[in-house]
Amino acid sequence: MASKPKPPERLYEIRAVSRMTGVQPVTLRAWERRYGAVETRRTSTGGRRLYTQEDVQRLSLIKSLADLGESVGTVAVLPTEELSARLEALLGARVRESRPDALVRAAVFGPRLAAMLHGDFSYRGVELVAVHSDAAACETLSPDLDIDTVVLEFTGVHEETRAQVLERMHRLRATRAVVMYDFGNLASVSSLKAPPVAAVRGPAEPEEIARACVSLAAPGRRPVDQTLVPETTGDIPRRRYSQARLNRLRESTTQIGCECPHHLATLVGQLYAFEDYSAECENRNAEDARMHAYLHEVSARCRAELEEALSRLIRFEGLEE
Repeated sequence: MASKPKPPERLYEIRAVSRMTGVQPVTLRAWERRYGAVETRRTSTGGRRLYTQEDVQRLSLIKSLADLGESVGTVAVLPTEELSARLEALLGARVRESRPDALVRAAVFGPRLAAMLHGDFSYRGVELVAVHSDAAACETLSPDLDIDTVVLEFTGVHEETRAQVLERMHRLRATRAVVMYDFGNLASVSSLKAPPVAAVRGPAEPEEIARACVSLAAPGRRPVDQTLVPETTGDIPRRRYSQARLNRLRESTTQIGCECPHHLATLVGQLYAFEDYSAECENRNAEDARMHAYLHEVSARCRAELEEALSRLIRFEGLEE
C-alpha cells in the first residue's frame, strides 16, 4: 500500500508572520539583517521573504524573551532549543496554590501564550496550573496535576489538528481544550469549535483565552476581571434615620408645598434597602462577595451624603422630629 504523500511545507510571507508573532515587518527585517535571527527563503519573482513554520516558532520565542526583558541581540543568535530552554527557565511552571473558586484548572503550552499569560492572569474561575513555552512539554507533564483544560497554540490548523488536540487532552486527562490559531480552512477551524474544544484566532488577548476556557466549562458564564472591583475599606457610615422617621418625612408637607423632603426620604429609604440587599449577597455568595462588598460600601457613602442633605433640608424647612 502506497504511503500517503507528505504535504508540502507551508511558507508564510512577512505580513502573515508579523501578525502571528506580533513583530512589525521592519523589525523582522532588522533582526534578520543585524543578527541573522532566521535565514529566509525568497520568492523566484520579486525576491519576497518566505518563512517556514520553524522560522515562525523561532521568531515567537525571540519576541517572547524580548517581552520578558531579554536583549534581542543576545538571544537572536542562540539555537532554537536554547531559546526555548531560556524562556522555560524564565517562565517556570506556574503552579499556584489551589483556589476553591476556580472553575477551570488550565495548562498552557506555546511560546506566545506562555509570554502573554506570564503576567497577572487573575480572571475569576481560571487557575493556571502550568505554563510552558514548549508544546512538547505536554508529553512530559504529569497527569496528576488535575488539569481539566489544555490551552494550545497552533500557527495553522488542518484536518488532523483536532485529533492532535484530543490526543493531548487524553495524555493529561483533561476534558476540554482551547486552541489559539492563526490560519486554517473553514472545515478545519469549524472542527475546533465543537465541544470539548474551542478555537480563538490569534493573536488573542488574555481575556479572550479566559472567556473561551470558562465558556467551555460553563456555557453562558463570563469570566470577570477582578481589577474592575476596587478595594473596599469596610467603613460603613452609621444610619441617621429610622424607617419610622423616614415614613413621617415622606408624609410631611411644608409651608411652600415643597416635595423635596418626600423625595429625599424616599431615596434614603431605597438606599437603606439596597445596602441590606448587598450585604445579604456579600454573605451568601462567596464568588461575588468582593463586588457586593464594594456595592454595599458605595451605596452607604451615597446614602450618607443624602442623609446630610435631608438633615439640612429639615432644618431649612423647619420640620421638627
